[in-house]
Amino acid sequence: MHLGYLHSFRATATIIIVGGHVIASLSWAANPLTGAVLRDVLDNGTVLFVFLAGFLFEYRFVERGYLDYLRNRFKRLLLPYFALSLPLVIWDVARGAAAAKFPQALEGTSPLYQALWFLAKGSIVVNYALWFVPMMTLFYLAMPLFSLIARHPRLYFVLVALIPLSLFLHRVTEIDTGWMAVYFLSPYITGMWASYARERLEPWLLRGWPVLLLLVVGITVGLALFADHHGNYFGTAPFSQEHGLVDWLFAQKLLLCFGLLGLMLRLQPQIGPFLRYLGDISLSIVLLHVYLLYVINLGERRLGFVPPGSVVTWLGLTAVAVAFTALGTMCAQRVLGRRSRLLIGS
Repeated sequence: MHLGYLHSFRATATIIIVGGHVIASLSWAANPLTGAVLRDVLDNGTVLFVFLAGFLFEYRFVERGYLDYLRNRFKRLLLPYFALSLPLVIWDVARGAAAAKFPQALEGTSPLYQALWFLAKGSIVVNYALWFVPMMTLFYLAMPLFSLIARHPRLYFVLVALIPLSLFLHRVTEIDTGWMAVYFLSPYITGMWASYARERLEPWLLRGWPVLLLLVVGITVGLALFADHHGNYFGTAPFSQEHGLVDWLFAQKLLLCFGLLGLMLRLQPQIGPFLRYLGDISLSIVLLHVYLLYVINLGERRLGFVPPGSVVTWLGLTAVAVAFTALGTMCAQRVLGRRSRLLIGS
């Protein structure tokens, strides 16, 4: 497939997201600088996935009918989301974790309301990574708007305003689905533009990817040396500046989107089957990996020992999370056959 390098891009983005969540599973008291640098390298990897979603929308779906597109998205993402999250929603509500984590929104409400609230927000206590599904649902519902932009390419100039908006807006709490959608709107439309311009863009990326990755490294080094805050720029409200004026992690990850595209395009003939398979099952890994991390953390708390954070322990736990989730996905595919896509996303 001409765009086969997108599978490698998706696989790499998946590893970045899993690696970012692994950081929270380790104690960095003994190696604070290492933890800070890893957070700056890996946090906000969702930008990569949203960019890819926009790319694929322009490439595959822009000419589809609205209802046909929504049915496709319901089967490919929302059904697995409900199948995988509903048991944990019930578990979180039954043990009181829902109201304890979000008392202002849920204290004193009925269990049914709490369950529906969690499904609508996606911020399940055990699998907090599912917050992105309701946000993407807003993008799916806005399909006519994105189709209009794709059919009238001059409208891509809206990125001149949207990218600075994301840089200054900053991420807010993940239960604020609307503001998170505004924050991630520019990488989605940037991905659409990259797909629209791919015939002109690919030769440039083949030559320019080292420069783009050097810029990514430069931002990361600058954050390590001069920033007081490391990791996601979570603010208490949109445009709040607790961690600085500019969300440098957003700029870094948006540059990484293009640098990684160029690198994967350059390496496409050498990409092995394992990375291609990870790209195929990336959604399952994103939906499932936090469950494995939760079990590991639960075991650590029972033992009273959290492994000290280091590059070695981070690499090891990331490899375990990716490998075991991939193995579980492979087993589910063999047992469930074609129905596995509806239940685990792959």
